[in-house]
Amino acid sequence: MALGCLDLALEHQAGICILAERLLWGSVYALVRCMFDAFVRGVWLARCASDMDLEAFELAGLRGKPFSDLVDDVERALGHSRGVLSKLRTSSWAIFSDSAIAAAGPVRRPGDPSGTGRNYPAGDTDQALRLAAALGLLSATELASLSGHRDVALACKARVVKFSSTSGSRPSKH
Repeated sequence: MALGCLDLALEHQAGICILAERLLWGSVYALVRCMFDAFVRGVWLARCASDMDLEAFELAGLRGKPFSDLVDDVERALGHSRGVLSKLRTSSWAIFSDSAIAAAGPVRRPGDPSGTGRNYPAGDTDQALRLAAALGLLSATELASLSGHRDVALACKARVVKFSSTSGSRPSKH
């Protein structure tokens, strides 16, 4: 089940790439939420769930456990002492939630007299793509680790470290 969740996260990343190429940002935001959810649930099932939790998940999913608790458990299991996933959940969740539904912000473009254009700021779309890339790397790392491919997991982890040190920088226009 954990492997299925992580594989689904990677499938969502592939979908995000296709949607971004077509500038379908509302759908990108919706899939980023799904990707984050699949990653957290996959890691939680692999590293935190008891046998009883696994049985319950198989029957009805994780409806009885708040997502924030899953995130906290995953951070502890992964040794993330800085609360990166919790911060992501609290700081970016509104962007991905509001942009994935017909909220006023993304539906109305400032200066568009018809009011029919969409408004997706470049900073938000860049953030969505960086997040999808990071979650994809983390999902691939976990998938490789759980599958017993330590060499692949270490290579993925090295990419995560490299990505995290450069993800905030933007290419020069010159």
